[in-house]
Amino acid sequence: MSSILPKDPLKYRWIILVMSFLLITITNGLTLGGLYVFEEELINSLSQITGEGVLRADLKLRDAILLWSTAFFGFFAGVLADKIGVKKLMISGLLLLSLCFWQYSQAISLNQMYIIHVFMGLVLCIAGMLVNVILISRWFNNSRGLAIGILLAGTSTGNGLFPQINTYLLSLGDWREVMIWLSFIPLCLIPLLLIFVKNGPEELQATTEDITDQESTESHTGKSFTLVQALKARNFWLLSLMAFCTFYSILAMTGHVFLMLREENYAPQVAATGVSIIFLGGFIGKVISGQLAETYGRKKILLSGVGIMLIGSIFIVLALLYSNPLFVWIGLGFYGFGWGGLYTLIQLLSADLFGIASLGKIMGVINIVDTFGGGLGPFLTGYLYDQTEGYLTPFIVISLLLIIAFLSSSLLSIDDKEIEDNR
Repeated sequence: MSSILPKDPLKYRWIILVMSFLLITITNGLTLGGLYVFEEELINSLSQITGEGVLRADLKLRDAILLWSTAFFGFFAGVLADKIGVKKLMISGLLLLSLCFWQYSQAISLNQMYIIHVFMGLVLCIAGMLVNVILISRWFNNSRGLAIGILLAGTSTGNGLFPQINTYLLSLGDWREVMIWLSFIPLCLIPLLLIFVKNGPEELQATTEDITDQESTESHTGKSFTLVQALKARNFWLLSLMAFCTFYSILAMTGHVFLMLREENYAPQVAATGVSIIFLGGFIGKVISGQLAETYGRKKILLSGVGIMLIGSIFIVLALLYSNPLFVWIGLGFYGFGWGGLYTLIQLLSADLFGIASLGKIMGVINIVDTFGGGLGPFLTGYLYDQTEGYLTPFIVISLLLIIAFLSSSLLSIDDKEIEDNR
C-alpha cells in the first residue's frame, strides 16, 4: 500500500484532508444534526416510560451537556494533540462514539442520555473539529484557508446528510434499532485512519528517503504565540466573544428548527429539510470562504459571514411575526451560508493570528468559550420557548447576539500582509 501512495508532502496532504473530511462528517453528523430528528420519538418514548410529559428544555439540556463537556475536555484534548499527535485521539474517539450509540439504544431515562452526551462531548474533542484543524494546519501552510474551508464543509455535510438518513431509517425501524445501526458507522472509518493518517509531514519524511527541500516547503517557521501570550492579546478575546455569540446562535437554531417547523405543521421530512438547508448553506459558505479570505482578506470575509447570518436571523424573526413560509426558507439559507463563512474564518484566524506551536492549547481555550455558548443556545432557547410558548422571543435573542458578534468582529486587528509574512 505504501508504495502506491505519494511520497511528496505537498501531494500527500490532500489524502490527509480527505481523511479529516470523512472523520468530521461522521463525528459531527452523528452527534449533532443527525440526532435532532429523533426528538419527537424520544419525547414520546420517555413520556410513556415515566408517565409524565417531557419538556423541551429538559430534552435540550442534553445538547447543552454535549457542548459543555466539549468545553471541559477541549483544553486537555488540545494539550494531548500538541504532545502525542492527533491520530491516537481520532481512533479513540471513533471507538467511543460507537459505544455511545450502542448505549443510547438501551437508554430509558433522560439522566442516562445526559451521561451519554458527556461522552459524546469528549468524542467531539478528540475526533472532531479541534484535532482536525490542528492536523490540517500542520500539513497546510500555503492554501491553508482553502483546506480548512473544505475540512469544515464536512461538518455541514454530516449535519445536512444525517437528518435525512436518520429520518429514512426511522421509517424502517424504531429509534432504538436505528441507534444500533448507527453505532457501526464509526467503526468502518477506523481502518482508513490507521492506514492513511500521519500526524505531520515529518512522519511521512521519516519513512521516505527521497524528500527534497523543495518538497518540504510546507514546514512551519512563522511566529507563534504561547498560550500565556495569546491570553494577553486583545484579538484573542474579541475572537472568543464572536465565537461565543455565533456558536450560541447556530446551535440554538439547528437545535430547534426541526421542532419549530413541526409546530408549523410541516411534515417530518420537510422539517428535516429545514435542518439540511442550514447545513447545505453552511457547506457552500465553508468551501468558498477560505479561498475568498486568501484573495480578499480575512476581515472582509469574516464581517460578510456574520452580516449574512444576521440577515438570515432577521428573516426568520419576520417569518414568525407574519407566518410567511417564504421568509423561513430564505432565512435558513442565509443563516447557514453566513455561518459557514464565519466558522471557517474562526478556525483559520486561530492558526493565522497565533501560530501552530501551541495551537492545541490556544484552540482548547477558545473551545471552552465557544462551546459554552453553543451549549447554552439550545437549552436557553428551549427554556424561553417553554416560558413564552413560542419561538419569537428566543429568536430575537439570537439576532441581538449576532449584532454583538458583528461589532466584536469589526474590532479585530487583522493584518493579512503580516499573516502571509509569518508563514
